[in-house]
Amino acid sequence: MKIIDETLLTQVADEAKKSPRLRMNYNFHQSLQDKCHRFLNALEPGTFIHVHHHPDKDETFVILKGKVRVSTYNDQGAVAASCVISPDSGTYGVDIPKNVWHGLECLEPSVLLECKAGPFVEHEVDGILELKDGKDIYLAGGCFWGTEHYFKQIEGVVETSVGFANGHTASPTYKEVYTDTTGYAETVHVKYDPDVVSLEFLLQMFFRAIDPTSLNKQGHDEGTRYRTGIYYTNAEDLPTIEKVFAEVQKEYKDPLCVEKLPLQNYYSAEEYHQDYLDKNPTGYCHLPQSLFEFARQAKEKK
Repeated sequence: MKIIDETLLTQVADEAKKSPRLRMNYNFHQSLQDKCHRFLNALEPGTFIHVHHHPDKDETFVILKGKVRVSTYNDQGAVAASCVISPDSGTYGVDIPKNVWHGLECLEPSVLLECKAGPFVEHEVDGILELKDGKDIYLAGGCFWGTEHYFKQIEGVVETSVGFANGHTASPTYKEVYTDTTGYAETVHVKYDPDVVSLEFLLQMFFRAIDPTSLNKQGHDEGTRYRTGIYYTNAEDLPTIEKVFAEVQKEYKDPLCVEKLPLQNYYSAEEYHQDYLDKNPTGYCHLPQSLFEFARQAKEKK
């Protein structure tokens, strides 16, 4: 992401030094005619935006200057995950799903863009930062360490995270999900740019990474938490999902064991699970290394 209008951002950051509270909160780009609200905030070091949640909208925070720690919390008030966003680190933004508790801590004079409804793909038009809506899909393909790493290799995938989907308890931990009593499946949240890659192609790639006729088992991993599934948040995606299912089913005599359901809920897994194979290159993975290379080389036929 390019830093835009450097003079403006410097002035806003300077304002942050004058007050221990949010110094500005205004529409940054009023010409955008969509449902997303955008606010530019100046924060002084030490500013803490208290833990809160938005019940019906995703939220995205994009750092333009400075450094901010974003943390999510479980219902008991304990930190579930935490990350620092800053231009220096190359980590510019973080997305918070709706109804998730979260808070922000400013680590140095900062300029932060807050976006409701969760747009996340940045681009620059005539020197003005805009955010366009990306798309997402939730994919359960067995152990989420390898499944996430696989999808990270695909061109057009802009962000991934791992967590637990479609269970029946609140804010589950990995240890709880591991017992197979919470109903959750290890799941990868895949965010992608539909201008670069289509949902149909991503689903075709998904089926290449799983055994779709294996019930509650992928590789050596067994249990309902390792079941396979495609969980969607937009009903408009269902025809594409149905199409790919029908095409894949023709390749097998046995019925597919892959769930095909709306996303009911999703909770991020603990931080050490995120990008696990980047942090632990020799760590356990049920997928072969050759599959990652295949994903890197795979191109969608337009």
